[in-house]
Amino acid sequence: MPNQRWTRRKAIALGAKAVAIGAFAPALRHIPDAAAARQETTISGEVVAYFADTGHNISGAFLDIFTQAGSADAFGLPLSEVRFVEKTGVVQTFEGLSLIYDPSLEAPWDMQGVHLPDDIKKSYAPAAARKKVDGAPDASGTYFSDTQHSTSGAIATFWEKGGGLAIFGLPLSEAYKDTEGGTTLQVFERAIFEDRGSKGVRLFPMARQLAEEQDLLDSDPAFLAAPPTGGETRLVKSPEGLRLRSGPSTDDEMRVLLADNAEFVMSPGSKGDWLPGYADGYSGWVSSTYLAPPVPVPKIAPADWDLNVWQGAALSETNVRSKPDTSSSIVEVLKFGDPLKVTAWVEGEEVYTGADLWAQVGPGKFIYARNVGRNAPVMPTPIPPGAPTTGNWIDVNLTQQLMVAYENRTVIRTCLMTSGLAGWETPTGNYTIINRVANETMDSGAIGAESFYKLEDVLFTQYFTNEGHAIHFAWWRTEETIGRPGSHGCLNLLLDDSQFYWNWADYGTALVIHY
Repeated sequence: MPNQRWTRRKAIALGAKAVAIGAFAPALRHIPDAAAARQETTISGEVVAYFADTGHNISGAFLDIFTQAGSADAFGLPLSEVRFVEKTGVVQTFEGLSLIYDPSLEAPWDMQGVHLPDDIKKSYAPAAARKKVDGAPDASGTYFSDTQHSTSGAIATFWEKGGGLAIFGLPLSEAYKDTEGGTTLQVFERAIFEDRGSKGVRLFPMARQLAEEQDLLDSDPAFLAAPPTGGETRLVKSPEGLRLRSGPSTDDEMRVLLADNAEFVMSPGSKGDWLPGYADGYSGWVSSTYLAPPVPVPKIAPADWDLNVWQGAALSETNVRSKPDTSSSIVEVLKFGDPLKVTAWVEGEEVYTGADLWAQVGPGKFIYARNVGRNAPVMPTPIPPGAPTTGNWIDVNLTQQLMVAYENRTVIRTCLMTSGLAGWETPTGNYTIINRVANETMDSGAIGAESFYKLEDVLFTQYFTNEGHAIHFAWWRTEETIGRPGSHGCLNLLLDDSQFYWNWADYGTALVIHY
């Protein structure tokens, strides 16, 4: 089973540490200008929206209904990534409600709101409001004979626009004045509506309250801040550190202090003085003045390529240790771009939660794997003995972390990949693709899920063993981090490559996996 200890990661990808300012639990805050908080990109023809306020992505059918209802001004901000809930289905939680998606059902029932607990339904409406009524009191409203309650005015319009019966369910009370908040509330089966007069109707933040009561915001992996899907990596360039803030100004609170050379994943296409994104388990905004694109490591010429070992370079100033842990003695210090050869990948100290891979670069010499990058050629290696001579097949070289698509013996595409780390090695041998899922749902028990919930974002999944080993897109890999072991046995690819293999391969396509 993957690592189940869910804590904030101790360090960011290049070894620098982040200093948190208190426990991050964003206060309830509905953004007046929702468009300013929403950053969109298109991946494989699908729009993905990222909200740096809470650090979550929305896409597909969830984004469709979210936008239709009025976005964050209606549903509130997303509180989780899409996740799989046992005996429930594929779920995403917003401040106002949780949604279940079931693509096997026909619209509009493929997307439904999660029912509120019975005690909440009763406690949020006074007895007078729950009293049955006989017929609609307002000609502009709708009367529901099943519950003997009605809707009218702005609440009725919001109910219809936001998805009606499938999303919100039936009314369980009449609209009533909330003496404490000064607004008008109405309880439905799956959400509580709040009519704020000139400010419009929105969902009362009931789902946030339930998540807080269940301690999900800081413990459930699906509720922790996530990187923006398709995000672009930048490095912090500030010796004093860079403040990641809750909003795009110096007036907003600091959530975490990012160290110099830290990795910040900004939302795709972001521009301006302040950029939204993610670093080390936190989301927010940073000043663009102190960010720089990663500098690529020097490449190895084909003539200097040693096919028997993994060749790379240090991604930053890096300590070489006598053992695979940070408490052992330092035997050497490498600078950015210094070449190295990895003779073995070994299990060592878990510097990041769920990431304990170290690179052995000589006798008694170890470097944490996240501090090294592959710089060998991306080109086919010699075809292994017994490989197919006809048809479409895939050559997987685990030593070189390369995947090659062949048609007969003609090379169609060569790309970098990430295979299994020490203790989770990708199995060698001859296989075929036995199952394909375009948009996979993986929970923490799946090999492909590694130490995370990665649902909806696990695109182009093609299984080649019954144990769950698969080729798939891994949004958490970048051009700097792809090409070295790091998965729990799956073959991780970047977006363009995973999409190519999805379109090119099919059931029965052969894989030859070897060192």
